[in-house]
Amino acid sequence: MSLVNLLPEDYIARRMQKRATLMCLVLFVAVMIGVLAAAGMVERRCRCTEQVCREVNQEYTRAAALIQQLQSLESIKNRMLRKASRTVALLERVPRSYILAVITNALPEGASLKEFDLLTESVKNSTSQGGMSRYQAISAKSTSGKLPIRTKVSIMITGFAGTDVEVARFITAMAKCPLIETVDLVYSQQKEVNNAIAREFQVILHIKKDANVISLSETSSSNRQSSVKKGQT
Repeated sequence: MSLVNLLPEDYIARRMQKRATLMCLVLFVAVMIGVLAAAGMVERRCRCTEQVCREVNQEYTRAAALIQQLQSLESIKNRMLRKASRTVALLERVPRSYILAVITNALPEGASLKEFDLLTESVKNSTSQGGMSRYQAISAKSTSGKLPIRTKVSIMITGFAGTDVEVARFITAMAKCPLIETVDLVYSQQKEVNNAIAREFQVILHIKKDANVISLSETSSSNRQSSVKKGQT
């Protein structure tokens, strides 16, 4: 038995068209909702990225200010180090008057001085790094721009004495001085001075690298105090 459709064909066509339109509208709304949601997410991520960029820029700005402050402090430190090195260079740890007094007191009776020359020799880093660690040498090079240069101070003395025994006594007395490292005799020869026979000698005194009159005086005073305490006990 066949079914007979009593609905008109134009009605059925309009109904199918309405259904298709409704489905297209639903799909369009769904697509628009998806597009709007994606746009919102992208905008939110862009805002987060901009916030992170602003924070990073602020951190960079603060870091640049800290680096500039550190550089200024480093320049001030270098200036102070240069001033300190110049001050130390100007300070005379072993005054010449003190050395001259020591030499005069060590001269035997009848001996006299003819010449007194102070010799200063620069000792480069190849020989001066013996008592310096590698880190100290690198730090000194980084602060001053070059490796430190030490100076070796020597005193050349020319004088007159009666005999070689007096010359030997003078050398022995100077060798016992805590400021003197070594004593070298250059020559000792007989010479006529003012119609008299005398021994002309020349001696080179090498001052110790770390010689300091202040520390020497403090040591001597402490030794005196200890000796006085021992005598009282």
